[in-house]
Amino acid sequence: MLAYSYISKDHFELTEKPRPQIKDRRDAIVKITLASICSSDLHIKHGSVPRAVPGITVGHEMVGIVEETGSDVTNVRPGDRVTVNVETFCGECYFCKKGFVNNCTDKNGGWALGCRIDGGQAEYVRVPFADTGLNRIPDGVTDQQALLVGDVLATGFWAVRISEITEDDTVLILGAGPTGICTLLCAMLKKPKQIIVCEKDETRIRFVNEHYPDVLTVTPDAVEAFVRRNSCHGGADTVLEVAGAETTFETAWKCARPNAVITVV
Repeated sequence: MLAYSYISKDHFELTEKPRPQIKDRRDAIVKITLASICSSDLHIKHGSVPRAVPGITVGHEMVGIVEETGSDVTNVRPGDRVTVNVETFCGECYFCKKGFVNNCTDKNGGWALGCRIDGGQAEYVRVPFADTGLNRIPDGVTDQQALLVGDVLATGFWAVRISEITEDDTVLILGAGPTGICTLLCAMLKKPKQIIVCEKDETRIRFVNEHYPDVLTVTPDAVEAFVRRNSCHGGADTVLEVAGAETTFETAWKCARPNAVITVV
């Protein structure tokens, strides 16, 4: 099969590899129908992920159809359309039991797919711990709609979950890219008093204004004063930093009230 592989720093290559096989009773083989490129894939290409193994197939954002399952897999079966979670996890180690599945101590756990073991920029992928690593896609949801579930939407959901948002809060989200929008959607589920999105790109601001008219938007040059005017406690109660730039880290602290929660997404 064809696979897009990390060869060395600044060198990805389309390679021919054998179709993956079941290695463990909890594995599943998934035929990829759609995959996307994550910025983490680019970090691997640029040499910024030391644990990435040269030769691996990159990619951890994908959906597909289950082709084969190990004998212990019970939640999915061949023919199921599924999303693939970015984090595979054993569910048994200390960190998994605490809910910190990204730190799963199993060799195939945490961010393994597309980093330490072959990922989904290929025709097929082996998914360890399939019962927790795969989720069935409802019939009314397209592959394209489901593609963001396993990583981008899950990232936004987890960020909101740990941010302790209440209905009295003013929430500031820095960045309105795909992860920022998914974080926004998850924050809206908490029904905070006010949500403010800070973004420099005019197209993204228009998108937020059009689709989420109750959300306030502001550009970075005006965000500090804007947040103070539109919050009750001298700053945002919760700040979710979803842009990843040096300036946005600083902005997060400047816009937060004393004792606020700041989550770097």
